[in-house]
Amino acid sequence: MKKLIFLIAIATFFSSCAQKTQNATSKFIKDYQINYKVDDAIEIISKTLKDKNYQISSIFDHEKNALKLKEMLYPTKTINIYNPKIATKLIQCNPSMALEMPIRIALYNKIDGKTHITYTDPEYWSLKHNIKDSECLKLLIVIKNDLYDLRVALGAK
Repeated sequence: MKKLIFLIAIATFFSSCAQKTQNATSKFIKDYQINYKVDDAIEIISKTLKDKNYQISSIFDHEKNALKLKEMLYPTKTINIYNPKIATKLIQCNPSMALEMPIRIALYNKIDGKTHITYTDPEYWSLKHNIKDSECLKLLIVIKNDLYDLRVALGAK
């Protein structure tokens, strides 16, 4: 009987942890619901950033890879966007900024069918990489504004 109560307590603990983790957010991770499906969002992102000298350097399809393993994921893709001029300047500020370049953006559907865009807030990089130079900080604000423009183009809520 004690073992049964212990197992129930452990199961309850882990299920509540899983639920909290699933809904966890951070002030450094930005997550927004958008009005488009994943593939349509990628097209809009490409068009929106083209005028700002960004390019999509790669797209990683997590759902496709899960299917190869006979696992299931809702549509989930990571896109990497790159602006060579901004990236070069930031890496000159601190070579560890190469960890953030290209910029990664996650696009995914939740169980309710709603699509989300998620990315790391560029302001966090100033802390993570100890960026203090005013010109480099301005570039982080440029990236933040460019990501905001993406959210607007995607109808983020």
